[in-house]
Amino acid sequence: MEQKTDYIRARSPEQKHERMAAIMEAADALFQERPYHQITMGTIAERLGWSRSNLYKYAATQEEIFLALHSEKNRAWLEELADKLSDAPLPNAEFAHTWAEVTERHAGFLRYQEIIISIIESNVTLERLTEFKRSFADMLGPITSILRRQCDIDESAAQDLYLRLLYQAPGLWNHFHCADLTREAMRAAGLPEVQGTFADAYADFVESSLG
Repeated sequence: MEQKTDYIRARSPEQKHERMAAIMEAADALFQERPYHQITMGTIAERLGWSRSNLYKYAATQEEIFLALHSEKNRAWLEELADKLSDAPLPNAEFAHTWAEVTERHAGFLRYQEIIISIIESNVTLERLTEFKRSFADMLGPITSILRRQCDIDESAAQDLYLRLLYQAPGLWNHFHCADLTREAMRAAGLPEVQGTFADAYADFVESSLG
């Protein structure tokens, strides 16, 4: 359903922030409905009820919008992980299950993580990508500190461990939540149905990665 709004150009920083929040909300809603490659600046503007020229006043490309969405959802995931695991070190099984349960609650972020390479390699300036990478690095402190305590490792090893846990999650999520067409094809090919749950499988991976 299209979100129609009367467009009034933002004048203050607060109004500009509100416009960008509305843009991100519209793009996120579209991403719940269709694949990333079917979303354009035109479809985002249409969802907002704006002209494309008005949308371009706040975002130069759709990739810029999706980088902002990735950062927002990544931060929310990391903040909940840091909150729920603040008592680390914990027994590895408890730590792993908590990590997996929090990640499952942020499954929407995993879809953004899955397309991040497509976004970065498409239409992003070096300046914007540097800003995105700097923001990503700034988020890592609390969670790498927790991983250091949990595993008794240094900062470099904690960052490597975090990335390993991050990169595994989208693939596992897709394995347990594949499209109906994929399920039908698997049945037609005589392949077994997917067994188990994402949370259990991911918890097993996290625990094995903790050492």
